[in-house]
Amino acid sequence: CEVDVSSLMAYRESEKDAFRERHGFPLSYVPFFAQIVCAALLRNPYLNSTWTEEGIVLHHYVHLGIAVALPDTLIVPVVKDADLMGFVDLARAINDLAGRARSKSLRPDDVRGGTFTLNNTGALGSLAGQSIINQPQAAILSTESIRKRPVVVDDAVVIRPIMNLTMSFDHRIIDGLAASRFLNDVQDGIDHWSPEKISL
Repeated sequence: CEVDVSSLMAYRESEKDAFRERHGFPLSYVPFFAQIVCAALLRNPYLNSTWTEEGIVLHHYVHLGIAVALPDTLIVPVVKDADLMGFVDLARAINDLAGRARSKSLRPDDVRGGTFTLNNTGALGSLAGQSIINQPQAAILSTESIRKRPVVVDDAVVIRPIMNLTMSFDHRIIDGLAASRFLNDVQDGIDHWSPEKISL
């Protein structure tokens, strides 16, 4: 699906310099998307589950995998209990894991136990990818490249920053209806994002 990133982009642009000065690392889009995804997973728990031979295991926590591109490969470190973190702590955890992934200093536990994966392929310029599920997770969501495009708003053509969301999911666990409801929650969270929605 397509999402309008106007509000989120404007906020990040206005805050990124002060954020870096205050916290010592850059303000990326990923922690914003991560909080939106965590909220959507709590409303759609089957997306945050695992298929086993004994049945579906629902996880009552979000261990969020964050795909990190390295020069010659991809690795998915995991932010444990991402759903319980405030925004700054979540941003710091993501930045720390990504930095240690790039410096090849992750510990084995840093890449274990993920319940859902967020893949920011847009950072590499992708417009619409089809990611492979990080088994045994139920699904993987990709945020694609943000591009300015003409869109219709209130019967007028305007230019807006638009991003595609793509998702792959395990059909043994969820069907298209459940997947669409989750994706709609993420879309709504980005389309109607405001600073008041940041979980501190």
